[in-house]
Amino acid sequence: MSIESTAVMEIGTSTVRVLVGELRGDGIVSVTGIGEAESRGIRKGEIINRDHVIASVRSAVKAAEDNRRKSIHSVHLVTSGGRTESKVSTGILKLVDPSDNQLSEINEDDIEDVVEVARKVALPESRIKLHTLQQYFQIDDMFNVTSPVGMAGEELRLDMLTIHGKRSTVGNFQKIVEDTPIACSDAIFSGLCSSIAVLNDEQKKAGVLVIDIGGGTTDFILYHDGLVQTAASFSVGGEHVTNDIVRGLKISSIQAEQVKLRDGSALTNLMERDHNISIPVQQGFPGKIVRAVTLNTIINARMEEIFVLVKEYIDQHCPNVPMSAGVLLTGGGAFLNGARDLGQKVFNVPCSHGKPRDVQGLPSAKDAPRYAAHIGCIRYIASLQAKEEKPTMGKKLLKLFWGGSHA
Repeated sequence: MSIESTAVMEIGTSTVRVLVGELRGDGIVSVTGIGEAESRGIRKGEIINRDHVIASVRSAVKAAEDNRRKSIHSVHLVTSGGRTESKVSTGILKLVDPSDNQLSEINEDDIEDVVEVARKVALPESRIKLHTLQQYFQIDDMFNVTSPVGMAGEELRLDMLTIHGKRSTVGNFQKIVEDTPIACSDAIFSGLCSSIAVLNDEQKKAGVLVIDIGGGTTDFILYHDGLVQTAASFSVGGEHVTNDIVRGLKISSIQAEQVKLRDGSALTNLMERDHNISIPVQQGFPGKIVRAVTLNTIINARMEEIFVLVKEYIDQHCPNVPMSAGVLLTGGGAFLNGARDLGQKVFNVPCSHGKPRDVQGLPSAKDAPRYAAHIGCIRYIASLQAKEEKPTMGKKLLKLFWGGSHA
């Protein structure tokens, strides 16, 4: 039996995407409607022209409704802006009075109590909590416990990872949706959604980094031992590469985007110094001939900056966490030639495309990474709906997806 259809919207810097789908009883996500529109009024993941954004959102929603032949009344917003960051807090539960000189066996009620304590993390007024994700338990002096039920001790601790965004940014995007007018059910971190779509349990246990490169932002999330270790976003993405080409080669943005996708590479090759690329005339900009090595040097500089920003953040917040399952790239930036090879060079681990698992109804398998966040969001929402209907099964689903709980 399928869980009810879910409409997911992502208001990106380059594209507004609406996807409608449902999680079937056999675990397959069935896509029943897709709508896209050019994103106008967004820069670096922030709103700069509200009216233009609303017009883009309405166009994408109408396209999805026409594709699905049904109206859309509410959506779940996939957010990648808001300078998303993560913070670890610790909840402490005294199981017995230390003076009693005895131990207490940990049960499910104890777990629920320490989870509630750990979730009460204090954030600045300017930040909004998006998710709270369970990490490791500690029982007295026993560290990195993942399943403490049935064990005994005097004190139970739990580390909780809180993913939070900039309140004004998240709130403004939610208001855009509501003024479309469509009900905005929730705001969900894009990086988490992408990871749910493309990862399996073995990858999460071994250690894996998912990087979602969008038009104006890059989201990333790191797993190890089946748990989220850290997550964040930066306001740098594929459109920055295009803008660099515009300035470097003195061509139009349309010419730059075309030549980037057709002839560009994130890796430079000195053997290309004698290879020339022809850029045709476009909207009043003359055609020209440029060297391939010049184009790729421009692309390489920005793409390497993106990967290095992610690496430095991880090295600072989660040093020495192994990534035995490598790096997976999703989002529009995953398609850039040489991106995987550059990622492998920067992180020194295998790098590949992250493709959504068990999904039907997408335009093509090649385009699947573009919809990773949307597919993951549908799975995420379905798990929450299952939790409301059957709490016990809901807990199992939540643990299966990311080993944590949602706030």
